[in-house]
Amino acid sequence: MIGTSQVAKRTVKELLEAGLQVTPRALDVILALEPSLASLVISKVKATEGTLVLTEEDIRKLIEKEEPREATNVKAPKSEEAQSIIPPGLKPKPALTAREVDEDFEVVMDPTKMIGTSGSLDDFVNYFKDRYMRLSNLFLKRGDIKGICRTCEVGRAEEVKLIGLVREISRARSGSMVIELEDLDGVVSVLIPSNLTDKARHLMLDQVVCVEGRSNGAFVVADNIIWPDIPFDHKPRRADEPIMAVFISDTHFGSKKFMEKPFTRFLEWLQGKRGDEKSRSLAKQVKYLVIGGDIVDGVGVYPNQEKELVVEELYAQYEIAARHLENVPDYVKTIAIPGGHDATRQALPQPAIPKDYSEPLYEIGVEMLGDPAYFRIHGVEVLCFHGDPLNDVMTALSIDSHYPEKAMIELLRGRHLAPVYGSTPLSPEPMDLLVIEKVPDIFHCGHLHVNGQENYRGVTVINSGTFQDQTDYQKAMGLTPTPGKPYIVNLKDFWVAQLDFTGD
Repeated sequence: MIGTSQVAKRTVKELLEAGLQVTPRALDVILALEPSLASLVISKVKATEGTLVLTEEDIRKLIEKEEPREATNVKAPKSEEAQSIIPPGLKPKPALTAREVDEDFEVVMDPTKMIGTSGSLDDFVNYFKDRYMRLSNLFLKRGDIKGICRTCEVGRAEEVKLIGLVREISRARSGSMVIELEDLDGVVSVLIPSNLTDKARHLMLDQVVCVEGRSNGAFVVADNIIWPDIPFDHKPRRADEPIMAVFISDTHFGSKKFMEKPFTRFLEWLQGKRGDEKSRSLAKQVKYLVIGGDIVDGVGVYPNQEKELVVEELYAQYEIAARHLENVPDYVKTIAIPGGHDATRQALPQPAIPKDYSEPLYEIGVEMLGDPAYFRIHGVEVLCFHGDPLNDVMTALSIDSHYPEKAMIELLRGRHLAPVYGSTPLSPEPMDLLVIEKVPDIFHCGHLHVNGQENYRGVTVINSGTFQDQTDYQKAMGLTPTPGKPYIVNLKDFWVAQLDFTGD
């Protein structure tokens, strides 16, 4: 009974956080479902326009509809004679192969040529002003955000609606919370009553949020908290043909822990040399390979790293990377961004890895972009970000490290890639390039070395894990990676599968 009660509480909390109301009979139907199906139904309602008061009939209709495709695990076969890696019913329809389709790639945003700051105090002040203004504009474009007032006007209004940056978060003994909300005019204290604390647990320092509430002149009592978030009605752009993109990250070439055998199997599969006819057919539809940073292991990144390096010279590590990646078929476009182990500055945003260090990758035609990068492939818009701030998000919100996609969703909710200032190095650029102004169709990260995938309001969220085995440092930190399991996405219908190249 205790477990059932906890499941019911979580389901009710999901409904409340989604802003949904249900009739008593509809609630009975939802609570009778398996937890995963209940969450799926709630997500369907959130993605649907119309009334937010659900009847029993509404719920039953949603249950009866065909369930959306979820990511499936796809085990890579050992040889051409091995079984198909495509589960029954999920194989793509016969179509043009990637070799027959022209490349369709366009850079939407690359920070490499947009970076330039002195790092002065004024630069930091202007940086946070720009963050505030950009995120405020996202609120003001929404139809449900009207009548915004400034902090300096709070004392003269009973019902208030404020947009501000979260400067401080504290908890009271009563179970309520108090936040300090700052805009360009000043700071106001906001009391978050206990009935809103479940929602407020998603708050992080330096996020820009909207608070609706009542002012008594001294402080504001919140009735609601609103994040910039992804619109409910976001519909992803789609390719005309079922062209595939594969997402990998954290290869760490140059490390003794780099998993060469699984990566070789991956390359052989891309080349059409591994698996039966169906498996090779899937590989032939791969047009893009996206690498989400930490291409090489670097030098001096963590204590005693030199003991786990094949070679202690950055250029040589990129030569190793190029020797592997030159085996990617010539019709597959490879796109790569840097991570914290790569040969570029540590502060975000990062420029592309300079040619002086990674010339071998440039020579084999890898498209080298900065971090984050926003690009378009066959009409589908991809936000690729290595993901260093995911650690900050997981710590701030107590998210289990086995679920990186949950932390990524929090970045989408707040529409910012590095909301918490102070841990992850940030460069005070004139324009905050970490604001997620454009809604992507695919959001890809790495960094955490753990796989995860979800669909959030029409955005395909992917953390592609790693091709590096557990290091001594990771073992000491209690991190268990999930290597050799990248994701593949059909750009036409957003079929997603997790590949598996860890077998013998």
